[in-house]
Amino acid sequence: MNICSGPYGRVYDFGIERPGIAQLVGRVIWGIDLAPLYASMTAIAELPDGATVLDVPCGGGVALRALRPGQQVRWIAVDLDPAMLERCGRRARERGLDPGSVELLEDDMQALSLPDATADLCVSYSGLHMVGDPLAAIGQMARCVKPGGELIGSTLLRQGTWRHRTLLGGGMRTGLTGRLLTAEELRTALADAGMEDVRVSPERGMTVFRARRAA
Repeated sequence: MNICSGPYGRVYDFGIERPGIAQLVGRVIWGIDLAPLYASMTAIAELPDGATVLDVPCGGGVALRALRPGQQVRWIAVDLDPAMLERCGRRARERGLDPGSVELLEDDMQALSLPDATADLCVSYSGLHMVGDPLAAIGQMARCVKPGGELIGSTLLRQGTWRHRTLLGGGMRTGLTGRLLTAEELRTALADAGMEDVRVSPERGMTVFRARRAA
């Protein structure tokens, strides 16, 4: 069972949609800074009309918040859990998005069924730390990015404060987290997947990564 499709996921969605609350919880409970996560979403609003966004895993659709009013993009929302896809679809409707522009795809980020070079931008928020093979997921997402396109996301790292490490230990026991990477492992995996201009910051806690597909 995906823990995010139950009560935990509803609480998470409520908080993450409210940056003030999310950043307070991040600092007080986890000892991490979520501001870089929200800042990275500006790349979505900067896309030209007609671009394709791959959101994997889409979860409850938090990344949809970054679309600017009237922006016309093709949005492919991918998640392994039908309940999360339904939640993402509902959020898209609440935001008044054109139903034809949002595609909901039940798929595994570790083995995506999408063709190569599908998306101008792939976003992956808080998903890598939930799967058993994050290296495979990185390779799959990179494969689906067009040459010159970007892969942007966030993930919990193995390194962090004592609060971070304690909570991650509990997350592993409950299924909330999978295999955790170090910052260097994440950087290497992105490069090995054919990505350039790789940036991973900060080096501990919750990191934001950004890389461009080699042209």
